[in-house]
Amino acid sequence: MNTDNTIDDIVVIAPEQHKVLFENDTIRMLKVTVKPGDKVGMHTNPENVNYILKSGKLRLTSKDGTILDVDLTEGQVIPAPVGTHSVENIGDTEVQTIGVELKRA
Repeated sequence: MNTDNTIDDIVVIAPEQHKVLFENDTIRMLKVTVKPGDKVGMHTNPENVNYILKSGKLRLTSKDGTILDVDLTEGQVIPAPVGTHSVENIGDTEVQTIGVELKRA
């Protein structure tokens, strides 16, 4: 769990939801599957972008308790939220994305 704004390894934090598809020195590609009711604890992602494979509704909660509900649509491309947050699937469908994380040199 992140306490100092460093980047967390989401694959270590939530391996049930995050699978590495490809990785090299500059990027990492993940398949993310968040089933209804799944929760991913507080973490901070590196800069990344997500392609939505299966639509649904996620709730993002920041460290200060601010809540943002996000409706995702199949085929949508979105940047991941900046800052430390947790994620919960509050919908009734499984959300699937392909995420590409940028690694810092």
